Amino acid sequence: MPARSVVIQLQAGVGQAILPDHRKMLPGVQYVIDWDTFQKLSNSARQNIIQIVSVNNDTTATAGSFVVNETSTSLNGPLSLGTLLTTTTTSAVNYNLAGFGAQGYDGVAGIGVGAVVSGTAVNNTVNGPAGERYMYIYNSNVAITGGQVAVWADESNRWITAQRPTYTVATDGQGTQYQVTFNNTLTSPTTVGTKQGRFAGVALVTIASGSYGWLQIEGLCPSVMVTGTVAVGNTVAIGGNFAARVQASSAASALANNVFGTVLASGTTAGGYYTVDIRGVKAKKPYVRFLNKN
Repeated sequence: MPARSVVIQLQAGVGQAILPDHRKMLPGVQYVIDWDTFQKLSNSARQNIIQIVSVNNDTTATAGSFVVNETSTSLNGPLSLGTLLTTTTTSAVNYNLAGFGAQGYDGVAGIGVGAVVSGTAVNNTVNGPAGERYMYIYNSNVAITGGQVAVWADESNRWITAQRPTYTVATDGQGTQYQVTFNNTLTSPTTVGTKQGRFAGVALVTIASGSYGWLQIEGLCPSVMVTGTVAVGNTVAIGGNFAARVQASSAASALANNVFGTVLASGTTAGGYYTVDIRGVKAKKPYVRFLNKN
């Protein structure tokens, strides 16, 4: 478990809010919530509604990257999850993930990256021991190193970049915000209606340009590059090339600001790296309360 509990309160100017555990929050009162409840708080709530007072972190000491040393019994032979997540290749690898006990597997046949580059991007994600998630991707741009933050260069084809392509959020006629799509002409044929610029994940190791590797896309990440003045409890969003930045309360939405997580502690690497809880940016199925009239 990344943290035991979190102490939160309402941000200045917020009159009230309801927690996922159905408690009502009032101004000036601090509330202790468990880690599972904290994870249910949306990026929008973390940006504009709640303020973290303190984090009761797990006291277990770890060294280096937080990955499980589990031996596979699948066709991969003695490949451990730690080895898998830190392996990069210049051509795609079709991993057989059936032998991993702590795993989640999305699909069998992925979406090809196109003949212009080479190989195919296999649609793989795996789950770690504390619920963190990792995704297999293709680095279409400059090299990215461990702890640096990537965005999508082409989300449909799983191309990532550490640079910052155009990211546009618009509002439809009903007031709902959405990310504007574009056509990627670097694939053959052209990929129509894909997305770029939104948070993709954090690199675990160096992934060279033109190589395949793994990003962490959700959960406790022990080392994330965050620029500027950073404190525990800060909300973080996509910053300049390679990095994240602190995101204050804003009239703009969390989607528009490209928010993706919360700082939990100083990181494992000195020089601007922090432990961050990455909150998945994919929309969650909403919890709907209703009265049982039976």
